[in-house]
Amino acid sequence: MPDAGTDVDAQAAALHPEFARLATARRIMAVRGSTGSLAEDRANAERWIARFGGAVDPADGAAVETGPHGVTVRPAREDPDSPWVVYIHGGGMVYYSTTVFQPFLRTLAGTLRAPVEAFDYPKAPEHTVEESVELLAERIASRRRSLTDRPIVLAGDSVGGLLALYLSLRVLPGAFARIVLLYPVLDLRTERASYGTFGEGHFLDRDAMRLFTSFLEPHFSARDFDPMRLPDADLARLPDTSIVTAGYDVLRDEGLAWAEQTAGRAPGRLRHRHFPDLPHDFCLYAGQLASAGSAVAEIARTAFPLTERGLT
Repeated sequence: MPDAGTDVDAQAAALHPEFARLATARRIMAVRGSTGSLAEDRANAERWIARFGGAVDPADGAAVETGPHGVTVRPAREDPDSPWVVYIHGGGMVYYSTTVFQPFLRTLAGTLRAPVEAFDYPKAPEHTVEESVELLAERIASRRRSLTDRPIVLAGDSVGGLLALYLSLRVLPGAFARIVLLYPVLDLRTERASYGTFGEGHFLDRDAMRLFTSFLEPHFSARDFDPMRLPDADLARLPDTSIVTAGYDVLRDEGLAWAEQTAGRAPGRLRHRHFPDLPHDFCLYAGQLASAGSAVAEIARTAFPLTERGLT
């Protein structure tokens, strides 16, 4: 059974009206999953988020430091006791960048009153997953060495969640006070029922996920890393963990299954929040859609804190 840190409402719910309208707009605009040109697909994906996800709000007072490998957002009001958040963005290791994620990162930093640092990484298929993971590990390890006076929370969405879990267990064990997995990729072997139910028209299509898996699965299989079948040694290294799942998501069922089995095998170390009426990638729309904005605020309040203080 899920422990007290788990909040699951997996009952069927209608897609939130804001996202239902957006999904209808995608169909009307005949937005295609692929044009046949990866460069054009990437540009189209970024244009969509820029148009419908919301823009940076300069009135938030955040200070943004852009470096050669990513971006650090310092909120206008920073809690001196807050952790340092390191964020790995999603996109299947094929799409997106920290630039696309900046409105969300600023929202997250402002709500947490904590600095949020996000790293860019080379994309597939031009680069191997191994190369990208090694570079991320080097950059995160370097940040860890420079932060001796505050805890680090490692977070990521979609494939970024998979990478956060892998890095925390196999590469930098013991380095993080908490990991936060937002609608993560967790099962690279099995397409569960949610692949069929939400495989088209819900912002992460089944065919796109299959492309991403074709890059990811060989890398993690070669390292005998399967989140759905973690050995006891990995579970012993698992830091306090938060997982967020979305109801209208091809990845829904693997996230729910992982949350249930992990809560049973590592009691007391897992928090789970399920948003039954939201789709994959909803955090990217926090600057434009009220439903996404309120979900991000709740995630900041419940998923990131290092203690249970103030949680309801």
